[in-house]
Amino acid sequence: MEAYISEIFNSIQGEGPYAGVRQVFVRFCRCQLHCAYCDTPQTRSTEEMCRVERTPGKGDFYNVSNPISRDDALRIIGSLWTPSTRHISLTGGEPLIHADFIRTLESGYPLYLETNSGLPEQARKLKGMIAVASCDIKLPEHNSTRDYKELLKNELETISILSRQSETFVKVVVLPETTEQSISPAVDGVASIDENIPFILQPVTSKRPVPPGLLFGLMDFAGRKLKDVRAIPQTHKMMGLL
Repeated sequence: MEAYISEIFNSIQGEGPYAGVRQVFVRFCRCQLHCAYCDTPQTRSTEEMCRVERTPGKGDFYNVSNPISRDDALRIIGSLWTPSTRHISLTGGEPLIHADFIRTLESGYPLYLETNSGLPEQARKLKGMIAVASCDIKLPEHNSTRDYKELLKNELETISILSRQSETFVKVVVLPETTEQSISPAVDGVASIDENIPFILQPVTSKRPVPPGLLFGLMDFAGRKLKDVRAIPQTHKMMGLL
């Protein structure tokens, strides 16, 4: 089994409630969405080479030809593991595209899935394998797809699947133009699954900052139906990390 992988490296998780935790990141190629704020657009398609970090946390990369075999991926992950490392972060791109490959990565290392949540049938393939699931819900203003209603339905189905088997939280990127109306379907959908699922509002990292008043208002709006609402920025961007 092989997969197209953009890069493998050791760094610090910068998003969500696990911000600050050290992980080995496996960034897969390909994504079915095209979000306006995407910070890894190069991963939407396959790449000829995979960047591999030689020394954990040093940023000293070398190239390996794609696709990468399961055995080579596990060997690289093992070489980048350190005493403070806690998970393999499966990110992208969209890692669920590669669910069949991920199924072969059982190695004793906990798996941390970072998904756009748009592929529920692929999520079902990973039953019992994922320790932590970070599930995005896109908003209409993200311009991720031409069929937003279908995407939202799939996202909520994926969250429902993963929350039954894994520690799961939801992440929503907030833009300056985000409104209560635009996040309302996401709030209602998560509440219908489990009001205790953590709901993370992540202000977009851009030259147009999200006004604090908007963020506070959105938190209170979501907090009327959900028990755990938080605002967490991209902390790895603040630290200058990948």
